[in-house]
Amino acid sequence: MREPVLSILGGLTILALVGCLARWLRHTRLLVVVDGPSMEPALHDGDRMLARRVSLAALSVGDIVVLNNPHVGRSAEPAPYLVKRIAALPGHQVPRAVAPRVGNQSSVPPGYFVVLGDNTAVSCDSRDYGYLSESDLLGVVTRFLHGSTRHGRRGRSVRPLRGST
Repeated sequence: MREPVLSILGGLTILALVGCLARWLRHTRLLVVVDGPSMEPALHDGDRMLARRVSLAALSVGDIVVLNNPHVGRSAEPAPYLVKRIAALPGHQVPRAVAPRVGNQSSVPPGYFVVLGDNTAVSCDSRDYGYLSESDLLGVVTRFLHGSTRHGRRGRSVRPLRGST
């Protein structure tokens, strides 16, 4: 009688640990798939990657980040997330291409950052919507996943894989 009870308790403990691990991963990592050409040539439509949730203070210029799309609800079917490259952080000089959009300010204010797509001819980025706030930041890309493809449907910038938020 004692062995089946211990076996059940052991199974429940393992199940609880797996659940805790899954919850931790969901709150610290984000799986994304590039959807569109705005980050070419660095990233291509269909590339899969893993992003780690971070604060603005943990970023560096040149990092590739995942962020909430500030145009959601303002235009026809925008992607809920974007993948862009950090161009300026708080206290840094505002890039010349973004200056007209932010009132020709000379430096990025605290709590904000500037992003640009690598493929500027098709990218919607800080040149269009100005500064982004730390609350828009979802994570920094840390790894490209095995099996990334260079094929996929055309779209704006990124779509989450099933089960990631």
